[in-house]
Amino acid sequence: MKELNRIRRSSLGGSTSSLTRRSSISQKDIQALQETLQKQQKVSAQMVLALLIIVPPATFFLFYSISIHTGLFVPTITALFLRFPLVLQCVPPVWDTVAWKFSAVHCAIQLIFYWVLPHDQALVMSSAGDQMREVNSFFSCILTCLLYVLGASAGVYRGDLVYLHFNSIILIFAIFAVLIWAALIATYHFGTGNSVTTISEFWFGIENHPKILDIDLKSFIRTRFTFVIWPLFVISAMYFHKITYGQISTSLVCLSSVQLLYIFQFHWNEDLFLNSLDSKRCDFGFYRIWADFVLGPIIYTSPVTILVATNRSVGVISNCLFCAVAIGSMVFTAKCDRQKYEFRKSKGTLKVGGVDAFFISAKYRTDSGDANTNLLLGSGHWGVCRHPNYASEAITFAAFSAFQGFPSTIAHIPSLFVILFLVARAFTDENRCLIKYGQYWAQYCSKVKYRFLPGVF
Repeated sequence: MKELNRIRRSSLGGSTSSLTRRSSISQKDIQALQETLQKQQKVSAQMVLALLIIVPPATFFLFYSISIHTGLFVPTITALFLRFPLVLQCVPPVWDTVAWKFSAVHCAIQLIFYWVLPHDQALVMSSAGDQMREVNSFFSCILTCLLYVLGASAGVYRGDLVYLHFNSIILIFAIFAVLIWAALIATYHFGTGNSVTTISEFWFGIENHPKILDIDLKSFIRTRFTFVIWPLFVISAMYFHKITYGQISTSLVCLSSVQLLYIFQFHWNEDLFLNSLDSKRCDFGFYRIWADFVLGPIIYTSPVTILVATNRSVGVISNCLFCAVAIGSMVFTAKCDRQKYEFRKSKGTLKVGGVDAFFISAKYRTDSGDANTNLLLGSGHWGVCRHPNYASEAITFAAFSAFQGFPSTIAHIPSLFVILFLVARAFTDENRCLIKYGQYWAQYCSKVKYRFLPGVF
C-alpha cells in the first residue's frame, strides 16, 4: 500500500489542489501573465523588416572579418571603408567553378544517400499524435566524410578543397536558400493556396515541416547541409594546415576531434533532434533556412578558421582541460535530452535513478480546442534545473571557442551568439509553457526553481 501511495504521489503531482501548497502565484495572477505574454509574443512588422534587412549583410560582415582578418576589428573596418571595392569585399567570389561543382555534387550525394542508404526508425512524439520517421543521417555523414578523404587520398582533388573555397561555397548555399524559399512560396501560392501574405510570415514561415519531393526540408537541410559541411570543413582545414605548416598544431587536433565528436553524436541521436522543441515548434521561414544554410556553418566553423589562420596553440594543460569540458558537456547534453525522451516515450513509467520519477501532468488545449496532457519531468537532470541541456550546450560552445586563445574580440562573437541564443530560447520556451500550461507550469517552476545553474540562476 505504501508503494502504491508513493507512485500516486509522483504521478499526480500536477493536481490543481496542490497548486496552493507549492506556488504563491494565484490563478488570477497566472491569467494576467498569460495575457501579457501572448501580447509580447507578437513581433511587429517593423522589427521583422529590420531583421530581414540587417541579418544577411551582418552575416557576411562577420564571415569576412573571421575568414580574412581573423576577427580583428580595425583591419576589417579599414579594408571595408578605406580600400576599393569597399563593403563589396564582404561578398565572396560567385564565379568560383570549383565551389559550384562541389556544391552540386554535395547536393546530389546527399539526395542519393537520403533515398538509398538503410534507414532506422525514430519515434517522434507530439500532441497531434506520435509517428515513426525514417532516419539515416549518421550513415550519410560518416560515408560522406570517408568519401571525401578517399577522394583526396586518391588525388582526385586537393584535401583542402573545402577550406580553400569555403567562402564561395557559403555564398552558393545562400543562393540555394533564397531559391528554395522562393520555390516554397510559389508552391504555397499555386499549390495549396496558403500564400505568404505578410512580412512576418515571410520571416517566420507558415508551415512546420514543408516538403518538396516528399523530403522534409527543415530536417534535410539541417542534417545534410549544416551538419555535413561542418565536418568536411574541419577535415579540409586539417589538410590545409598540414600542407602549409608541415604539421597540425595540438590545439587544432584537439578542437577538430571534439567538434567531430559533437557532430557525429548529433547524427547518432537524430531522434533527439526530431523530438526537440526547435524541430517540432519552429516554422520553416526565411530566418530558419538562412540560419541552417549560411549563419550556422559560419558560426560553427569559426574557431577552426581562426586556429588555422593564426597557427596558434594553447598549452598542453589548457588543451586537456578544454577537451575534457567539451566532451563532458556534450555527453551531459545528450544524457539530458535522452532522459526526457525516454521518460515521455514510456508515458511516465521510466524510473530515474532507480526510483519513480516526479512529474507533473500538465493539461492544456490544442490549437483545435481539444484537451490534452504533457508530462513535465522534475527528476534526474531535470529536477536540478529547468534547462540543463541548454546550460551544457552553452558550455560546449564556450569550450570550442576557448581553443583559440584570444586573437581578437570578434573571434569569440560566434560562441557568444550561440550562448545568448540559448538563453533567449530558454526564456521564450518558458513564456510559451506558461501560456500553454498556466497553473501547471507555475507549479513546475515552484518544484524546479532554477533555470540554468542550481543555486545561482
